[in-house]
Amino acid sequence: MLNRRQLWVLCCGALAVCAGTSLPAMAGDARLIQSGDRLVLLGVTSDNQALYQDGATVYATALEPGARKQVVGTSPPGIVSFVYTVGQVAFVWTAPDRSLPGFGVSPLTVWSAATGPHRAAEHSPIGTFTTSASADGRAVMYTARGAADGSVGDIVFASTDMAQRKTLVANVPMSFPLGACRPWGSFVGLGPQSHPVALFCEGAAATATLASWSSRGDRRRDLLTGVLTQPYFTASPDGTQFFTALADTRTPVVVSDRGDVRRLEEGVLSRRGFFTSCNDVFYSSFADLTLPGEIHRASLATGATSVVAGSLFSFLTAQAGSDLIVTPPSSPDGRKLAYFSGFDPVTGLTDVRLADLAGSGSTAIEPAQSTYLSGPVFSADSNYTLFARVDDLTTFNGQLIAAGPGGNVAIGEPSLWSHDRLRGARIAFNDKLVVDTADFFASTARLNVVDLSRPAQSLAVIDAQAYLTYYPVRRGREIAFTTGGGNSGPGLYVAPARAIP
Repeated sequence: MLNRRQLWVLCCGALAVCAGTSLPAMAGDARLIQSGDRLVLLGVTSDNQALYQDGATVYATALEPGARKQVVGTSPPGIVSFVYTVGQVAFVWTAPDRSLPGFGVSPLTVWSAATGPHRAAEHSPIGTFTTSASADGRAVMYTARGAADGSVGDIVFASTDMAQRKTLVANVPMSFPLGACRPWGSFVGLGPQSHPVALFCEGAAATATLASWSSRGDRRRDLLTGVLTQPYFTASPDGTQFFTALADTRTPVVVSDRGDVRRLEEGVLSRRGFFTSCNDVFYSSFADLTLPGEIHRASLATGATSVVAGSLFSFLTAQAGSDLIVTPPSSPDGRKLAYFSGFDPVTGLTDVRLADLAGSGSTAIEPAQSTYLSGPVFSADSNYTLFARVDDLTTFNGQLIAAGPGGNVAIGEPSLWSHDRLRGARIAFNDKLVVDTADFFASTARLNVVDLSRPAQSLAVIDAQAYLTYYPVRRGREIAFTTGGGNSGPGLYVAPARAIP
């Protein structure tokens, strides 16, 4: 499954700009937050604070007109910082090497509105799989003291203001994102129970260890050893149970925060799984890894297992980093799962199937291997499955497709860059892509909002030439974006995420 960056590599220089029908513009409602030409929007925290880059300087600002901007850091000439946000905290790597799969090793600054910017590490392997923040935003986990090639490093626990730091594990294999033993870690649990959990290889071990620490980063408890690598685990909603697989047999297991191990099903090979509640876990099941598998359900209350759907290759998700540990790939209501049964090895494109997690069986909603993900798989109301379809491999232009009660509906122009969900059936997306071959971050697209329950009547333009990065804010009621034109000139704006009534 191609992500947006992989798609760009494949189709650079070949993306056509399609002419379309003029649509009513909504940009007149946009509010200027910070002025500036060629601003790059890097991320938005859950408390509506934006991180953006202007020239070489990274700033933070509240998304309110007249807000004062705060300097977060400075990047070397020609480098755009990489930002990963978790809740109220932003992790800012100021010198990523974007020619490398994992962006290499960089200085890391941790920022929040409550604490401001603090240098966390001079040499941090850029590993979002092991980057996280506590539920209240007061503590963080990140990678530090990395080798120049990113092959090894430490996992560190710290207060967000860096007043206190503790090394959780030292000198462990890293090599993000594809290393055989690159670690996974996150804060799990809610409120004061939020604490770090990580899965990693120690020393020359060929298998991984799942360990948990207290909310203060002390009192390590090893929950399970002999875990399959590459390390992978997910957590239940309350952070008390974890899904993973054993290395010797690939048997799927659930481990409690006390170290109790439950083998879900013997005689099957598994790797991926997730919780939809504290009592139900869904996981991949293969009899032979060369053949399609199945999706199985295990009830932790009764111990019963059942087959949900077949023809499985892997789950579909646009999630990344430590979010994969705590957020299931299923629809927001927990009743559906998108997956694919195979992929084209030349293009990386897949089919799309939809499993019924509340019952059993699946539907092939796009049987051809012609799709990739351009954003979240489901709308906020769970009624629509979203993906991009490529109908012309000579241009590799993507067409946004919403599969819902009325069947598969094409949205916007066949020149899609990305989409994101808003509230209910509304989504934001950008199309009519214009690539700047000299400066990719200056590429533009038309930013739109549409109500998927009535797509033909509701499509509204937020900005006709916005830069490519945008974020839903205030729980999907508004959109933050940057533009070179805008209502009153170039800058960072926030606009209501309204479709046409």
